[in-house]
Amino acid sequence: MKKIKDFMDVNIPVVNKRTSISEILNIFSNTHYNIIPVVDEENTLCGIISIEDILENLILSKKDVELLEKFPFFVDAFSEIVTTIECITTLLVAEDVMNKNVIKVDEDASVMKALILMRKNKINRIVVVNEKNQPVGFITRNRILRAFGC
Repeated sequence: MKKIKDFMDVNIPVVNKRTSISEILNIFSNTHYNIIPVVDEENTLCGIISIEDILENLILSKKDVELLEKFPFFVDAFSEIVTTIECITTLLVAEDVMNKNVIKVDEDASVMKALILMRKNKINRIVVVNEKNQPVGFITRNRILRAFGC
């Protein structure tokens, strides 16, 4: 049985639940990851933050983007909102915006289990945890393909 720990990405960013959104945005802008696990004081996984959630909930909703596409003259009005958001991001921390319902998989689980979880939840990357529920990596669809020799 091919185990996840043999194919996962191991050098992943992890933030504490008290990490500011400004710092998290900096991590997103300097890495290729679109999700970041959030841990508590014991380094236990307690949530996840995705770049999509931040962009959609803090900056512009999908409706806002659709409106801007249809009426470009509204862009100036939204520039003030974005300036306000820049001020707010220093006040918010990971715990304020994290998703507590994390799809995760144990590092000793089979690669097939990760693939099934991804298909079921329509995602491309899963947080991998150890026996203490601490994030130790990510498993992606590309890594799973490598496991199957593709």
